[in-house]
Amino acid sequence: MVEFLTGLQPLQTGETDPDLMISRIRELDRSQVIDRVLLGYSATWPHNHATAPFALAMSEKFSPIVAHRPGVMAPVAAARYFATLDVLARGRLAINVVVGGSDKDLRRESDDLPKADRYRRAVEYLDIIRRAWTETEPFDHHGEYYTAEAVNLRNKPVQGQVPIFMGGESADAVDFGARHADLYMLWGEPLAGTKERIDRVTAAAEHHGRAMRFSLSLRLFIGDTDDDAWARARAVERRIAEAAGTPAFLRSSSTDTSVGRQRALALTDHELHDDCFWTGLTKLLGGFANSQALVGTEERVLDTLGRYRELGVDTFLVTTGAEAAWDPSLEGFLARAKKELA
Repeated sequence: MVEFLTGLQPLQTGETDPDLMISRIRELDRSQVIDRVLLGYSATWPHNHATAPFALAMSEKFSPIVAHRPGVMAPVAAARYFATLDVLARGRLAINVVVGGSDKDLRRESDDLPKADRYRRAVEYLDIIRRAWTETEPFDHHGEYYTAEAVNLRNKPVQGQVPIFMGGESADAVDFGARHADLYMLWGEPLAGTKERIDRVTAAAEHHGRAMRFSLSLRLFIGDTDDDAWARARAVERRIAEAAGTPAFLRSSSTDTSVGRQRALALTDHELHDDCFWTGLTKLLGGFANSQALVGTEERVLDTLGRYRELGVDTFLVTTGAEAAWDPSLEGFLARAKKELA
């Protein structure tokens, strides 16, 4: 069965009243098509370790994917935190492990480890966490980055292990995902590039004796006609272009040298790929994640999602608009997609 995810910043930057946050959470809690909601992470945003438990308390079905950086919390503390949160979530929790593409943002939280080392640390980090979730007897760990003694969690996750979601384009990211990811999150790419990524990660996972599931992140601009859809996409494009030089929309920094950003920017040599894959916003936002879009009628976009489905994608992280946010106007289309792509 195909699943749909979306993204949410529950508490917007600068907000001091949680009422709007409660409204956003309850709106998504009413959705019949959204399976999980990604709560992202930045050193400048409200902390998702606070907003996720609050969101769970305010909802009945809301299932958060809590983005988490190895390095900001010791692994045993993280294992204990997420095990406890999974109990409070009644098993609705997932974790998006984010090693970090922006050195500047990582240094804000005193993490200056080079990227290749961060991936080695992340493998060890998840080794400890998974062991803490599953071991029934106390254990010691003495590794390259962490030492822990007599580790013994008295409460385990409801799910046994909390699902781990992650993404990344580099060789280190693929190796890390092959070892620990339950769902590999891909940025939007045309069909050929998506197949290449799926084949590469699948082979790496098989080397470790693991199967892999895949998600794909896309903004959707859907209209009754193709012209209507393009009018919506162009309106967002103009809005973002007019805000150039302001902090109105999240953009990739020129100092971000990640492989994922370079792949995304390479696609912008052509605005349109395949049938309706559009890179206009990717170019404006400097290769920012989740700026790639599908534009067209329901039939055109549904056909493209079906082609990705045939490649092995069974989960789509969908947003729309200039903010790459959830919009209830997508509800009807996604309900149809769930039936026809099952």
